[in-house]
Amino acid sequence: MIDLINLKNFSGMLPLFPLPNVVHFPHTLLPLHIFEKRYRIMLRDALKGEKLIGMSILKPGWEEKYEGNPEIYPIACLGAISKHEPMNDGRSNILLLGIKRVRIKDIITPRPYRTASVEILEDKKDDLSPLEIKQLRRHLYQLYSDVVVEYAGSNQEFPTLSTLNLKLGSLTDVMASFLSLPVPDLVRLLEEIRIGARAEFLIKRMESMLQKGGPTVADISPSPDYPSISLN
Repeated sequence: MIDLINLKNFSGMLPLFPLPNVVHFPHTLLPLHIFEKRYRIMLRDALKGEKLIGMSILKPGWEEKYEGNPEIYPIACLGAISKHEPMNDGRSNILLLGIKRVRIKDIITPRPYRTASVEILEDKKDDLSPLEIKQLRRHLYQLYSDVVVEYAGSNQEFPTLSTLNLKLGSLTDVMASFLSLPVPDLVRLLEEIRIGARAEFLIKRMESMLQKGGPTVADISPSPDYPSISLN
């Protein structure tokens, strides 16, 4: 589905939807509940326009500037609105499909919601050979399988990925979205465009998780239901 999204005529302008503890990755779906007035306006404008939203991440300390525009990280995920369910009271549920990493260059309009000029970032394979890519994919799948077994009986749910023929870059993004890593780790993975580096980072994190004997961080993966979160 992601290959059907044509960004050839993308304007380079993107409305931003910042969250404090959710990191959206390309190749993944994110359910959102839109209820604040400024983001209702954002959604309305996005639906009239390119149907794209940039999921950005609030930096620590955002609570002190909740009513304004707290600082955000410079990398965001460009998402396409794949589903929209309007409600009678003006709220909406949407499903956002992550498409690309983007670098925020400038905030063009700060209110009522932030609009930014962005640069699309493409994955880099560096000098990885086909054999090295194959070995990294195999290692990731094996560790992921071990983590699923280790987490059995916990509240954490893991989708079956072994049946999906994902390329290495897509695989790292999908795995990252389900591993309940701390937000700083997720931000680091979103900022990393080298697929080999992302794979190695995830390998180390999963090995650490297995050594510790199960989850040690809060479950921050998106709920199957539309979450109701107080946003800024």
